[in-house]
Amino acid sequence: MPMLREIIPTRRLRLLPAICLLVGFVAACAEPLPEGDVTAADERAIEFQATVSVAAFDGDFDMAGYHFLVWAEGRASDRALLRAHVSDVEVLDALEGLGATPGDAVGLDAWDNRYDRESPAADTVIEGPRVQITVSVPGRDRPLTLDDILIDPGGRGFDMRFGGHRDNIPEWLSGCVVCLYSCPGSKIGNAAYTVRDHVEETTHFGVRPGVLPENGTEVTVRIELLDGRS
Repeated sequence: MPMLREIIPTRRLRLLPAICLLVGFVAACAEPLPEGDVTAADERAIEFQATVSVAAFDGDFDMAGYHFLVWAEGRASDRALLRAHVSDVEVLDALEGLGATPGDAVGLDAWDNRYDRESPAADTVIEGPRVQITVSVPGRDRPLTLDDILIDPGGRGFDMRFGGHRDNIPEWLSGCVVCLYSCPGSKIGNAAYTVRDHVEETTHFGVRPGVLPENGTEVTVRIELLDGRS
């Protein structure tokens, strides 16, 4: 993984109009979703746009089936299933703006020591508030969940957590928003699988045929806080 020392610039989260705040984030007050913005959909969820890229995710190559959602300008975007129109830092800022406190439990040593069986670092499980990720696809009558989209041969499924890992961003610059393992580069990761599981190929995520539209299609991603915000 890249280890460049550079800081990704952040942008300000678009705030809902004051009238919407006064009435409790009612759906009728939600702002339209312009490209390149994170929108507070309600008091527990954010939304933004992304582009489908199945070919970048599903295959037999290094880190295939690892990155679910990455900022389009991040270093790992060429291996991501969805390429976000907003940065990982914007998503991190937006979720913290809703009151969520990230777990920040996975250090860079989890990746650096992934081949060292004597080191427990690669077995670190991501921590933080539980979140649900859904994807709204043109022509479908309901949003898709990770279970709808992905095949998980390992059978453990998805326990998605807001890990945050802000301090790791300058070291990696991956742009990763959602990883399918407990990755130190992710803002949201899967507590069901660790970096060790990735190395040992405990599972290998794939895309269910016919679920997502063709590459290049724009979709709307929703990230919702499921439980306590800290």
